[in-house]
Amino acid sequence: MNANALVPTNPDDFEKFIARLCQQAGYDVIMPPANTKGYDIEIIKGELCIALQVKNHKAKCNISQIQKFQNYLELPIASRFCSGWFISASGFSKQAITHIETERPTNLELVTCDNHELIWNYPQTAANQAIEDAPLEEIERPLKYIGVFTCKGGVGKTTVAAHLAGAFALMGHDVILVDLDPDKNLRKLFLQDPTDEEGDASLYVPPKTKGQEGATITVLNHDQWDERHYKDTKIVICDCSPVLSENPRSLVARFNYCIIPTTLNPLGIAKHADVITRTFKHIRALNPEAELFAVINSYDTSKDVEKRNEILLSHLKRHIEQYAATDSKCKFIHPDAAKIRYSTALLYWGYHIIEGSKPQLAFREIAGRSYPRTDFLQLAEYLENHTDIDQLREDH
Repeated sequence: MNANALVPTNPDDFEKFIARLCQQAGYDVIMPPANTKGYDIEIIKGELCIALQVKNHKAKCNISQIQKFQNYLELPIASRFCSGWFISASGFSKQAITHIETERPTNLELVTCDNHELIWNYPQTAANQAIEDAPLEEIERPLKYIGVFTCKGGVGKTTVAAHLAGAFALMGHDVILVDLDPDKNLRKLFLQDPTDEEGDASLYVPPKTKGQEGATITVLNHDQWDERHYKDTKIVICDCSPVLSENPRSLVARFNYCIIPTTLNPLGIAKHADVITRTFKHIRALNPEAELFAVINSYDTSKDVEKRNEILLSHLKRHIEQYAATDSKCKFIHPDAAKIRYSTALLYWGYHIIEGSKPQLAFREIAGRSYPRTDFLQLAEYLENHTDIDQLREDH
């Protein structure tokens, strides 16, 4: 579909512009009543009835926006629609595209309006695929270091480090995991042979679509890591020791981003916040530039705990923001922006060790979806949108 006019900047005019493109393509267009929620335009051709979500933002559309439209299409009120088109004037984040290409929904299409033309990002046409597969000019990109710390035992530090690596691998980046924890649980979880503690600790992550390259996750001890020997690596994630002084000072000084996962435990909120801020202060003493983040792990999204969550979040947020007032590079990530939801998949991650099977991540789909996969892609997206991690290649 195309038109001769350029894309209008006004949001209302943009919807009319999209409606006109659809009319030119032979669709009947129905503009819903004002304040209709869930979709912006309805188009009909023969037996096809399609809901259009239209966004004219300067920023690329993200996972949360895609999920919201996905969930709407599954509601009974949307049953008349055979599919939905999410049309963006600014395109979609890498994580949003990865999320959709991995879940492969059959009732959703992602479309970018580029000047006067609609370009399908998902599912891709043969022409678009040819463009996507064209070789990119090789650009030297800086190595990015991410440190994952703990505020107390059992908050999921190692799980977060491993699955954040998995999210970047899904995006096509080879990732190095440096195991700094003396327990070496990260290494154990990635051993190809559980009986050989000094053996190969790695994981191959298949590509999200056929015809593309997969990516690798490699676990190394600190004395094995030398960035001169891994010139193609752009992401290094460190599973840090809970004893702060045991983490190599020279490595902490390299961290670009530091993440501290915590849980909403009523008995430990104040204690957690105190340990988190003390950890932030320790990092800051060694590294004046790192971005510091606290994120909620094992977050219960059920309605019956919604009120209690709000109260606990308020307490935790207030404590952390007291420190953040003196450190502009410290942020508490509210669950509305990014969180790691409670899931049995993450709870039982590592069961493959008991079975004696090969390593794997907790990204297995249930009913076509994987909440851990979505959540860690969203966390990676949050880092990208709030830091300069987007200096990584825009497309792999």
